[in-house]
Amino acid sequence: MTETAAPPRPLLDPSVPRGGIGVEGFYLAHFLAALFPATAGLLLYGWHAMVVIGGTLGCAAMAIAVWQRIGPRGRSLRFVHGMWFAMLLSLMLPASLAAEGAEGHASFWPLIPLGALLLVMLLWLFGGLGGRYSHPVLVTYLMLVICFPSAMVANRILTRDHLLLGEFMRSSPSDRPPPNEPWIARKHNDRDADYTDSAAGRLARYTSGRELPPRRWLPLSGLLRDSMPPLEDFIVAGQPGAIGASSVVAVIIAGLFLMYRGMIDFRIPLVSILSAYMAMLILPIPSVIAATPQWHWLAFRQPDIGWSVAITFVNYEIMASPLIFTAFFLASAPMIRPMTGRGRVIFAVMVGLTSAAFGLYISVANGPYLALLIVSLLTPLIDRNFGVRPLF
Repeated sequence: MTETAAPPRPLLDPSVPRGGIGVEGFYLAHFLAALFPATAGLLLYGWHAMVVIGGTLGCAAMAIAVWQRIGPRGRSLRFVHGMWFAMLLSLMLPASLAAEGAEGHASFWPLIPLGALLLVMLLWLFGGLGGRYSHPVLVTYLMLVICFPSAMVANRILTRDHLLLGEFMRSSPSDRPPPNEPWIARKHNDRDADYTDSAAGRLARYTSGRELPPRRWLPLSGLLRDSMPPLEDFIVAGQPGAIGASSVVAVIIAGLFLMYRGMIDFRIPLVSILSAYMAMLILPIPSVIAATPQWHWLAFRQPDIGWSVAITFVNYEIMASPLIFTAFFLASAPMIRPMTGRGRVIFAVMVGLTSAAFGLYISVANGPYLALLIVSLLTPLIDRNFGVRPLF
């Protein structure tokens, strides 16, 4: 009497443990990792960050409860899956969405429930856990950026003396600190927060040739010396940005935790970041902004730039962008990464190269998100060409 083989179970069935851990445990580990950047965001933006995170999670929970009752697709929606994606979306948003409009400015708090509802609708359309090759969090975020670009720009951050408990919006453009003064060493005149121009915006204007120098002539070294904050403000904290991406150290610790638990493939973040770094050293950038910008490939070969300025510039491009956050939390998602190791390396190289190009010529703040969305659509092609091959 021969035994018949049992039919294979669905890959993402929550009842099936994968490597000793089920889907709930998989997302629980991701929630634990997200506590590191979320805690940094709460310290830097206070209760406004808490409102954005809590509001996104709460609205997403209510939307999931409703959309689970709609058609066969609704039954594929999993609560833990949707809540993890809502957590990711909240970490990508600026804390200023929770602020009330003042001084003639509009209030953007409705974007919090709108983003959560849009995310759950996309999850429903993508088939819940079965959605593949397109990350609903990326689609949701980029739709918000396209429709409400001014609302997605962060320019305020709490001072070091008012972490967590300070009033985030108690600052104005007149409270701009010197651009090259470290956040940790700034002296404050009893104000809770600093108003700081976006470093990502300054970099994007320069690399696109749109920067208007005050003296009709601005070299790359002058931009880095006079207009950019210290790199430590990106690494530790001190530069306004998304709630979950304002401290590179917190993001890296979270990523290392996921790698230690075996939740993500280390090749994807490592190769994508290294590929972006090398591409930015090679791709043409303006060495001088004047009446006509002077563009150069391999800018480090220029006498007025050299290796030190070129490497410093690439460090700013990497730190001011959400590339590291994208590499650890988004590019490693099972729904968009290729199935095989060599396919993931090719995928990571493409993400890094595309992120470098989009960051240099389109948007430092959103280039990695757009790059990952485009490259993820090529995952089926990568799987076909670099997938598992039969032995016979």
